Amino acid sequence: MTNLTNKRLLLLGGSLWKEAIKDFAEKHNITLIATGNDTTAGVFEIAHECYNIDSTDADAMKKFIVEKQIDGVYMGGSEPVISVACTYLNELGLPCYCTKAQWELLQNKSQFKQLLIENDLPVAPKYDILSFADIDSKLNDIKFPVITKPTDGCGSNGFSVCNNAEELKAGYERASAASASGSVIVEKFVRNDGVVVFYTFSNGKMYFSGLEDKYPVKYNEQGSYVAGMHIFESKFKDEFRNRFDEKLERMYSSIGIKEGSVWIEVFHDGDDYYFNEAGYRYSGSVSIYPVDYFYGINQVASDIYYALTGESVIFNHDSLIKLNKKKKFYTIYSLHLNPGVIWDVKGIRELEKDSDVVVIPITKGIGTKVCSTGSIAQVYGFVHFVFDTNEELFEMIKKIHTTIIIDDGQGNNMLARKIDLNLVKQRL
Repeated sequence: MTNLTNKRLLLLGGSLWKEAIKDFAEKHNITLIATGNDTTAGVFEIAHECYNIDSTDADAMKKFIVEKQIDGVYMGGSEPVISVACTYLNELGLPCYCTKAQWELLQNKSQFKQLLIENDLPVAPKYDILSFADIDSKLNDIKFPVITKPTDGCGSNGFSVCNNAEELKAGYERASAASASGSVIVEKFVRNDGVVVFYTFSNGKMYFSGLEDKYPVKYNEQGSYVAGMHIFESKFKDEFRNRFDEKLERMYSSIGIKEGSVWIEVFHDGDDYYFNEAGYRYSGSVSIYPVDYFYGINQVASDIYYALTGESVIFNHDSLIKLNKKKKFYTIYSLHLNPGVIWDVKGIRELEKDSDVVVIPITKGIGTKVCSTGSIAQVYGFVHFVFDTNEELFEMIKKIHTTIIIDDGQGNNMLARKIDLNLVKQRL
């Protein structure tokens, strides 16, 4: 592979997996440069040079990249940043895994749904409601429950399950407010216990990278669902691949996808699958670790190497996994919080010492105010761990909640136990 010594890598994000970036940079003697408006972000902790520049200001960033002799740019996982950065990287002729058109096609839920339909992939039925004013005239055609969600949103922001006309109107307004374009999708609510499929692309070839079972939890106040736990590998893996791998490969090939990582959320109801939405990046729960655990693909190393060289190499990088033993299942457990201000955190370091814990990515720092949003904004972080038996799974969940204390300064532990273990037992 190409020697990366003294290459200058600009980081536009990646704080949740900053240690993975740091390890690769140290091994290859890469100089890290960080930009962004939030200088408390994790990438600023590992960078050799730091600059308070808006990463979404295309003109300023193009000038900065030239002046600082940047060799490559690693975009991280922020959707607003990637949306802008892919354009100015392409304009500068720097390696970039996607084009603006590809990014928007996969991020826009309506456009992606149409792409799925064109490729004979099943989707939940959609209602043709183009504005709030359309709702009353379409009520006779609607069979509740339905969901409302922003066309261009993420992280369950603006998502609602609506059981009647009043809830539909409230959900529509909530979704519109969460959408940059004000555009809303209204579709049939299907059982949202589902799966998420992962693929890694290299030189135009699609590599299957895992299928997880997704266990949602409900925020009753907002009526929204947020991921509570993910378990790899799903027992539906072989069935799913036999039914959909070829169609998905043709779909991604049709829009010219050659590099990068994608995931697709798919609802699973009995024998039926409904493809929902996609991400052209790592998942918010930091899926790079289970992908490496099961498939030997270090996506962070692969993406950095591509950003600095334009060469696609996804295998034979050092592994992100430091465990001494292999187990059958891999879990990502979300640490949901009740509203409050994070005053102190205890137990994280103790839990990290457990031999089955892989990593605990943290999203928030001391002093962060957590509001009641019913979205991923109420998640403090994720405990990644492995297990062989149901008993080991349930014991680890118990240990998480007896070990971690997220104190609001008033004697309350903000950590909320939202997963219904009875439902988990039914699906395992």
